[in-house]
Amino acid sequence: MPFDPYAWQRRIKAVEREHSAARLAVEHLSMQAGTDPSLLQSDLRYRDLKQTSDLLEGTYIVRLFAEFETALRQFWRAIKTSNPPNKMHDLMQSLASKCKIGFDQLRLAHDVREYRNVLVHEREKDMEPIPIGTARSRLCTFLSRLR
Repeated sequence: MPFDPYAWQRRIKAVEREHSAARLAVEHLSMQAGTDPSLLQSDLRYRDLKQTSDLLEGTYIVRLFAEFETALRQFWRAIKTSNPPNKMHDLMQSLASKCKIGFDQLRLAHDVREYRNVLVHEREKDMEPIPIGTARSRLCTFLSRLR
């Protein structure tokens, strides 16, 4: 099956829409629970909703990047017989070189990778958050250049 970058862009966009739906649901429940705490079942507390809200975008950034990584690995397998590099940095560099992806597009995609790494591995490291819409745009732009 040939690699379809647009199918992967749609998958990444779907993750962004899931984030919007989850954001709406958390905000709605938070409003309702603010006036009627009995809506919260088991040991769930209002502060748990606040924590969910605070971490929601980062959670979906991780999901966006997981889709992006899977797309790059699938593309590699479509064009090469070898295994793709294990490290995403190296995979992105290799594909950018092979597909003549410009430095600016590569740097913007690497910024999303680095932000994802901060969210997952290096929580103490200070990095300016990348909004989910910006992350989606940067990753989809990189995917659109895979040929």
